[in-house]
Amino acid sequence: MKIIKQKGKTVSAYMLGTDSPVLNKLVEAGKIIPYDNGFFEIMSQESVNGKGQIASIGDFVKLDSSGNPYPNDREFFLSNHRHIEGDKYEQLPKPLLAWSIDEPVSKEVAFLILNKNLVLDLTNPEKFFTAPLWGTVESSPRDSLLVFYSVTRDDVGNIIDADFNFVAKSEFDKTYSVL
Repeated sequence: MKIIKQKGKTVSAYMLGTDSPVLNKLVEAGKIIPYDNGFFEIMSQESVNGKGQIASIGDFVKLDSSGNPYPNDREFFLSNHRHIEGDKYEQLPKPLLAWSIDEPVSKEVAFLILNKNLVLDLTNPEKFFTAPLWGTVESSPRDSLLVFYSVTRDDVGNIIDADFNFVAKSEFDKTYSVL
């Protein structure tokens, strides 16, 4: 299915490595764990295996509708957001591919299973989707959606890479529209 982030959505985002009251509060709450080597462990909603997503100084952190942080790679963030003022940014909507368990397995999902260690665990609805993402292994419930941020193809159309993540159904419903 094709999806798009809701138009004109304003978000708050915080660059890792900067002095921010919001980042400091997330560190105090154990939602962001800074390391001495310039890396951070981000305990997102999908960090259900006890390990967070790994991000670097210069990457950005946004908050989902439940107040949980999630990282955005610096390059991706700057390409898909426009700075308004302070910590406020406008998300630049663009169509993306997404997949749910209600659909047949697509070529993109098959690629992830064969090449990106995506596991679809039919026996565990709470950890149905599992894959190595952001330097850890993440899991997400069966009703989550798999969102493709990019799919790279070679000259003849074969998939050679894909950037993706899991999005919890409640968050998907609040932030995306199906085209």
